[in-house]
Amino acid sequence: MHALFAQSELSDLVEKVENDERLGFDAGVRMMNSQDLLALGYMANVVRERKNGNNTYFMVNNPINHSNVGTDRLNATMIYGHIARPEERIDHLIQLRALQDRQSEFLAFIPLPCDPKNTQFEGIMGVKNTTGFEDLKMLALSRILLDNFDHIKAFWMMLGPKLAQVSQAFGVDDLDGIVVEEAIFTSAEAETNLGMSKRALIHMIKTAGRDAVERDILYRVLRTH
Repeated sequence: MHALFAQSELSDLVEKVENDERLGFDAGVRMMNSQDLLALGYMANVVRERKNGNNTYFMVNNPINHSNVGTDRLNATMIYGHIARPEERIDHLIQLRALQDRQSEFLAFIPLPCDPKNTQFEGIMGVKNTTGFEDLKMLALSRILLDNFDHIKAFWMMLGPKLAQVSQAFGVDDLDGIVVEEAIFTSAEAETNLGMSKRALIHMIKTAGRDAVERDILYRVLRTH
């Protein structure tokens, strides 16, 4: 075990993850209730690098040629940060993992933070926008528990570019959002609320120490940058 986590309240779980042991519901609730974000990030990164090495995937938003897709595998999503209790979030992940065990339907999992603005949740029951701490914890938990999913995806447009960059150390191996070729932007528009240039996203990935891998919709590698 890494010496940094020997005194962590999650040290037994760190050891299990390092030994490639599957964690269950009770362990998931413990992790959800823990404030040891560094231990969660470490465990998530162990699983991430076991599955995907140093790669962070992205896709340029070109129109899809459906004749070249040829798959019925899907992405699974979960909205978090509304009224669901921590135990309910973990139960959702465990049930999703069991479904993947049975059917292997999913290519990636995408945890989506709830934006309560202009919804029935706005201003009630303590529902607010998620924090960066909560976002990183949910991404890490997803990577740790969903050991039969190849990819954990984050939308940089929802997290913001800076937190999305950090998320690569918390289990995320795929950054999604509107990414377009450089020619569409002027030099002053490399990054906007409407999208990001490919060059800017590659820079964001590589300055976090990751290898930027351009992919197609089936995660076939097109180019490593």
